[in-house]
Amino acid sequence: MREAPILVVGAGPAGASAAATIAEAGLPVLLIEQRDQLGGAIHRQPAAGNEEHVWRPARHRRNWAALTARLQASAERIEIRTETIFLGVDSEGRFLFDDRHEACVFARRPRAAIIAVGAIETIRPFPGWELPGVMTAGGAQVLLKETGRPPEGPILLAGGGPLLPALAAQLAKAGNPPVAVLERGRPWNAPAALARLALSWAPMSEAAAYAAALAASRVPYRCGAVVTQAEPDGDGLKVSIRVGETQEPLLVRHLLIHDGIAPNRTGIPLPDPDGAVPILLAGDGREALGADAAILDGRRAAMQVLARLGHAERGAPSDERGLQRARDFQATLARALQAEPIVPPPETLICRCEGRSHADLAALAPDASAREIRLMGRFGLGACQGRFCGPMIAALRGQPLPTASPPRWPLRPVSVAALARLTIDETE
Repeated sequence: MREAPILVVGAGPAGASAAATIAEAGLPVLLIEQRDQLGGAIHRQPAAGNEEHVWRPARHRRNWAALTARLQASAERIEIRTETIFLGVDSEGRFLFDDRHEACVFARRPRAAIIAVGAIETIRPFPGWELPGVMTAGGAQVLLKETGRPPEGPILLAGGGPLLPALAAQLAKAGNPPVAVLERGRPWNAPAALARLALSWAPMSEAAAYAAALAASRVPYRCGAVVTQAEPDGDGLKVSIRVGETQEPLLVRHLLIHDGIAPNRTGIPLPDPDGAVPILLAGDGREALGADAAILDGRRAAMQVLARLGHAERGAPSDERGLQRARDFQATLARALQAEPIVPPPETLICRCEGRSHADLAALAPDASAREIRLMGRFGLGACQGRFCGPMIAALRGQPLPTASPPRWPLRPVSVAALARLTIDETE
């Protein structure tokens, strides 16, 4: 039997970095990616048949070109399976995948596994956030990267965090600048944090490029601005905005919302670097530190696996220093953009899957456990298993909403026909 590979799930910057590092050490790698191309969210490639590329900073282009070259140089040791969905781990310790290209489920038992599935977006709910025409900024950015075409009609970006100006600049470069960018935070209230941010050359030069693009397209960037409600208005939306004590309406076709990201942990095996099959997390799925840090974190995870298997030292101090710098930057950015929490009105939808509102959540006992919130309140029991409503509930209740334990299998929808064609590849 052939040697079992090192499994890497997710082919964004962290997964690609981990796969390349392991292959360069001479070990076989199985690299799994749910899309039809490598790149993850940050390096999302145009969809098949579409050659239009979205503008992005030169540093990100260089980083991805370097990762791609490393993967190509070690291609004989890397098995790449695209259009393949991670479904979970069975009772025998086999990792299960749905190969959408071959329409079958297969199981592999790796020597070690690195899970680099990235992050999920978080939003702060308000009445109307679930309406047609409202979507997350990250989802809109993925569509823009795949098609090269911005949504038609007036666009408003709202929420908090660095993704908002980045996407606004890309929309402007693509030909449809947003009517405004609304940042919930008030960075002028944190001058010490702003001063520290100014010392971070790479991210601040990137921010300056976004600001220049917005200025060239005359896109207003308003701080301390909050969306309080969205209502249908013909083919578009009437969005109510509060700035200080002032309320004002704005008519748009699309409202793109974003309030940060959190590691994607739903259904992910717990990290166990010293287990019989070592399992490590990498990239934003372990700690949301950005694309540059994800490359370092992928290499860190790979070096830990190699050390566990007796093929290398545990890692380079420079990687840990780079990760700490990224951690410090993200913490400083969070302080600069910190905003007061807003309690949504009772009618605000919290769980789309089950149609549960903030009133339903508030009706539960104040000391209700996370398990009771799930089972009695029916929050997080739908198809997403709490991926989306979980962070909202954690923010409103001050306690995390756990995912099903163990997670309901499969983690993603899979056809009966694919299950019937299950293949088990036993290697050693």
